[in-house]
Amino acid sequence: MNWEFVDDFFRFGAICNLMWVCFLAPRNNSKLAHAYITIPTMLCAIFFLITSAYDEVALFGWVGHFMGFGARLTFILFWLYTINVLSDNFKLGPFYQTILAVYLVRALVFQLDILPKDLFALVSHTLRGGLYLFLVYKVLSDLSGDLLERRRKFRIWFMIGSMLIPVGFTIERIFLSDTLYADHASLFESIGIFFISGFLLYHSMRPEQRYPFESDYRQTASKNGGALSDGKPPLIAADRHSLEILERKMADGLYREPGLTVAKLAEAIDIQEHRLRRLINFHLGHRNISQYLSDFRIEEAKKRLADINGRHVQILTIAMETGYVSLRPFNRAFKSRTGQTPSQYREQHLGAQSHVTGTG
Repeated sequence: MNWEFVDDFFRFGAICNLMWVCFLAPRNNSKLAHAYITIPTMLCAIFFLITSAYDEVALFGWVGHFMGFGARLTFILFWLYTINVLSDNFKLGPFYQTILAVYLVRALVFQLDILPKDLFALVSHTLRGGLYLFLVYKVLSDLSGDLLERRRKFRIWFMIGSMLIPVGFTIERIFLSDTLYADHASLFESIGIFFISGFLLYHSMRPEQRYPFESDYRQTASKNGGALSDGKPPLIAADRHSLEILERKMADGLYREPGLTVAKLAEAIDIQEHRLRRLINFHLGHRNISQYLSDFRIEEAKKRLADINGRHVQILTIAMETGYVSLRPFNRAFKSRTGQTPSQYREQHLGAQSHVTGTG
């Protein structure tokens, strides 16, 4: 078989897919991922497909150097892109900015040939391995709390692929490419990028789909003959009863239990886990269990922080008593919802009360 022809077929097919995704990204901002991440990611993937098979400088002149630099950023941008897709409120914060800056320096070092190739390869593989493990942790840590069924399945398939693809790369390099050089683009990579880019293009061309991993319970209700009301399937008696129990349990303070998971919550109200996910996601509008629990926890924390009689209670104590296992996730969730840290919120509200009452 002419392996070069097969490789060219999938390589150029992937390039065409990526160009279309890039073109549609401004229209589809935040459907798959933010446009400011999608566009450079797709462009750098195109550069990688070109520079890994051809002499970019001979073909494109000085532009080829720029393409080579961009190709070295493909991994880190896809890393950010994947995290963006799996996150509800992704922000390119200081941590991600630092990682991106490190990879920019890495790409520049490679482009200028500053370090010996063996040393550069060792540093690069170590860095990539660490980032890969972080991505796996990110996928697994959010799996149990994810209320979107399609996204949960994507996480599982991502884990399967993340184990099989490196093995496939190694086998293909040994028996077909006869090399283990990290920058060599293999046929397996061309095929993999072709199907991934096809998946992204498929969702980019469906403007009616609000979010590709959204659980489509409306469609399920329609198939079952249910009439839609306000875009939601009607509540059957069993679901209505379960929601009433859930609301009563939450009002009684069940949300204060540390480490509360979907499984524990389902057990507490005697309902199947998948039914609870569906009820919280579609009828209560939450995409993650931590988001749902934080609504109750932060509201209680706000009341306690604004209570002048409890002004001497430590913030850590309030965080622990409302269900958080440490101060950091509490601070992050609180600021995400109020725009203030707990200390700032307390100072503002207690200061206003002191001004009214004349105490200080």
